[in-house]
Amino acid sequence: MNAEIAYQWRKQLVWGLLMIAVGGAFLLERAGYIDFDIDITRLWRYWPWLAVISGITQLIPPTTPKYILGGLGSLFTAGWWYVSFNRIWGWGFEDTWPAVIIAFGLGLLLRPLLDNIYASAGEKK
Repeated sequence: MNAEIAYQWRKQLVWGLLMIAVGGAFLLERAGYIDFDIDITRLWRYWPWLAVISGITQLIPPTTPKYILGGLGSLFTAGWWYVSFNRIWGWGFEDTWPAVIIAFGLGLLLRPLLDNIYASAGEKK
């Protein structure tokens, strides 16, 4: 099985399980078994967790350098957004934007390194 097909299966599995869990939780809430005390206006602050799930899905092996960098990028973006929006440590977007430039530079440096690692691992097989 190649990495593209494995990634599609992982993605469907993770998002399918997430949808089942969310739907089941809402169904239990509607049936009266659990009680959600959710302020819908504050719920949207937690959307970066969707990017975390996406990033983790890309990092689960078997993977390729493209998926590793994409997963790390998703995890960084989610963390950066969460820290900046909620002003954790007093840092907002105006304070943390240089981190995006640094992360982009790290991605540029990591891509050839990961390509070489995966190429040499392929030659050893």
